[in-house]
Amino acid sequence: MDRLNERLAQYFHDNQTTLVNELLPKTLDKLQINYTDQDLNYHFEMLRLLLDRVAKSLLQHPDETNAAAIGYDTENYLYSKGVLLKQTVDVLSVFRLSLMKHMRNSNLIQEAKIEEGFVVAEEVVTAFDAAIRATTDSYNKTKEREHEEMEKHLNAVSTPVVLIDEFQAVLPLVGEFSTERFDVVKEHTLHKVKEHGLRLLFIDFSGIATFNEVFINDLFNLTKTIKLLGTRTVLTGIRTEMAIAAIQSDMNFEELETFNDLKQALITINDNQ
Repeated sequence: MDRLNERLAQYFHDNQTTLVNELLPKTLDKLQINYTDQDLNYHFEMLRLLLDRVAKSLLQHPDETNAAAIGYDTENYLYSKGVLLKQTVDVLSVFRLSLMKHMRNSNLIQEAKIEEGFVVAEEVVTAFDAAIRATTDSYNKTKEREHEEMEKHLNAVSTPVVLIDEFQAVLPLVGEFSTERFDVVKEHTLHKVKEHGLRLLFIDFSGIATFNEVFINDLFNLTKTIKLLGTRTVLTGIRTEMAIAAIQSDMNFEELETFNDLKQALITINDNQ
């Protein structure tokens, strides 16, 4: 068994360039993928390193094998070029299958025992699977970081308190609200209320995409806090389904001033002052 492992390890080590040059174009043709020369060179280098990892794995005891030591696009080169994760995984999967077929047709394993062949196949599959997992993990973490950064940016620019005059302002709520985003809205709003000594704050819900009981509860707590600061709060743009959800959540709308839309609220309240 060791002799087959050693032969294949030496073969992969000595023929990395030849194998990738032969199998990568076939892989891309099968997947109907066209890469730039730069992207092609990147794939070539990653596959060459992966074959080197397989060669080293074949020389180790199974308990010592650390196939996860090599990933694929863990530096996010392909990601930065807009290449989808599925495409990268497809390249790895099809290349691996082509490599297995190449091994089967070679003289290296024709006289090997079945058990020896299985051991070698397991090492190849393990190395490529580890590369796929490492690449997927890197991709997902990068997407998560980008999402968090985008969320922070949106929170910062999409929750402005707009001054109407010296003592009145409007808070237009737009989009969807996670607990984290509402916390940003709350902090920003209370800061503006205290900074300008606002007497009246209109909170407009016309742009709300979705809401739930947690959002409604957070909203009512915000209005209570604003009231404690001596600021009058008026809610506008509340849709029927939102009012129903508030009632079902045991929220008492009688404590709040509400209007169908912001324009109506501005006209009615300012005409009465």
